[in-house]
Amino acid sequence: MEKHKKLEAGINHINHKELKKIKIIHLKTTPSKNGITHFYWNNKLSELIIGAKVQFPVPSIAHIEHYKESFFDNNRNEIQLGDSIIWFFGKSIQPLVCATVIGACKIKRKRYLRLQPNHSQSIVPETWAEFDINKFFFVSNNKVERYRAPPNLIYAAFQDELDKVEEIYAPIRSRRIIINYLTNRNLMMGEKAFRECHLTLFKGIYAWAGDYRKIEIVVTDRQFPTLHPDEIEIKMKEFCQKFSNQYLRWVGNERVKMLQALVFAHKELAWIHPFQDGNGRAIRLYLELIAKTRGFEFDLNASLQSKTKKRYYHFAVRKAVQGYSKILTTLLNKILV
Repeated sequence: MEKHKKLEAGINHINHKELKKIKIIHLKTTPSKNGITHFYWNNKLSELIIGAKVQFPVPSIAHIEHYKESFFDNNRNEIQLGDSIIWFFGKSIQPLVCATVIGACKIKRKRYLRLQPNHSQSIVPETWAEFDINKFFFVSNNKVERYRAPPNLIYAAFQDELDKVEEIYAPIRSRRIIINYLTNRNLMMGEKAFRECHLTLFKGIYAWAGDYRKIEIVVTDRQFPTLHPDEIEIKMKEFCQKFSNQYLRWVGNERVKMLQALVFAHKELAWIHPFQDGNGRAIRLYLELIAKTRGFEFDLNASLQSKTKKRYYHFAVRKAVQGYSKILTTLLNKILV
């Protein structure tokens, strides 16, 4: 019995009118340790499945693309049918689209992907998009566990989509603000600069970018306490005044004093925790800004490339907030050049 019935040319995506009443569609085949693995699309549930309980024969569109990388490789660059991706649309109406790849075709040797937005309110509807490796980013194979995204401005339906967008934007945006402060010596490194760091990182992603939180939050499963929102503005002003008068003004060319200033700032800002989210990233950018405008090299993000290093860093920050700054000092000392 022929398990997979190859469909005629032109039926190249799962929402094609000829497939509306079909429950299971053979979507793709990819390499695996034991040879190849077949993947199917359940039209009724709108989900990707592996064919252990598929009743054959089923119609197939797997012939429209051939893949070299394993579906199970979550670090792959190859975009496949069934993947969740981010497409940089580049229009002001909606700069990027978080979508699932539901079809593919070639026109005059150019590859086009059929995209179905993951968010129900996406302004950009289901559409064909010309594939450009610089505008498409793999997010998920749609078989790993995913979590719903909080309210956002980019029509991201899942948290991993937000994470990917932040990962893409951060290096570009961070570089811009650092260059701006290095070339404009009149800019002050106070509260405005810190809020600008947060705004720079999250503008266009969240409505509250650069704004202090209005809600109480708890950080980590250890019930790590943060400042009550009603006290944030007062404590931020107190921090900035103390940071400027007792630390920054005495730094000069002295590396030890620069280190002391960075440890103090990180500890205090982590305790205040002024923003709803993204505090750590804003703090790290702010510290980098401070160090570089005073002639030092400092990039804390570069030292957080593994899960182990991230856990150690978060532990160091937590201990510093509790009054034990030695671990955080040792960590920052390795980075400050």
